[in-house]
Amino acid sequence: MSVKLLLDRVHPQCTGWDRTGTRGLIKFVEEGQDELWSSLHRTNIFIDPSNKGFPPYLLTTAGTYTYDVTGANLSSGTLTQTIGGTAYTVRCKRVVRVFRDTSTGVNYDYGRRYQGRDSLYIQVNPFTNATSRIRVADEPVDSQPALENTTATVTFKDDPGTQTQTYFIEFEWEPMRLVSESIPLCIPLMFERALEDYVVGRVQSILTGTDSERLKKFDTYWKSEFSKEINQTSSSISTQIQKRFC
Repeated sequence: MSVKLLLDRVHPQCTGWDRTGTRGLIKFVEEGQDELWSSLHRTNIFIDPSNKGFPPYLLTTAGTYTYDVTGANLSSGTLTQTIGGTAYTVRCKRVVRVFRDTSTGVNYDYGRRYQGRDSLYIQVNPFTNATSRIRVADEPVDSQPALENTTATVTFKDDPGTQTQTYFIEFEWEPMRLVSESIPLCIPLMFERALEDYVVGRVQSILTGTDSERLKKFDTYWKSEFSKEINQTSSSISTQIQKRFC
């Protein structure tokens, strides 16, 4: 269902409200979708197809510590998601972590002051003869999430130097802003009913001054069902300890 069809269904239930504009229901649709995606899910981690299935690299410059997480500062060059065959611009919602390959020592200073957790990014075959992208180390950084009119940022503790293929940046992408009824939804079909409950529930709550039953259902049922459904999707990220062979 498109945003247009969703509004076709909820608008008759919301007397006195417009589809778009100052009293537009479309903003409640956007709010509801953001609420569903409010928890971290591996599904909305931005992966750069051109970077061998890994997150993109952050492009850094010597002497610069803080970076906006935008396409201009990423090896991918753009921040888009393709839905229904069309590429839509998205933005970084929040940075999960910055990490670097420590397998080969390339571009890695072992005399550096700070280093984060050392780990496997993906479970590795212990018999492999590969020498890259096996072990990684988190880069100690501070980050700020995206605000309404401000992009997400990341700040290094050490001078990152001028690098184009060193710092992988793992972050969540934010669903497209619903600036028109033609923008697609970023949820599975079965959860469009959740957005109906959210929109109608928000209107009812504003009119009565108390949480409506439909809004309570969204909070207590739909959000947990969405998390369960999304977390059932496959993920290459390892959560197991590497096997050791004696």
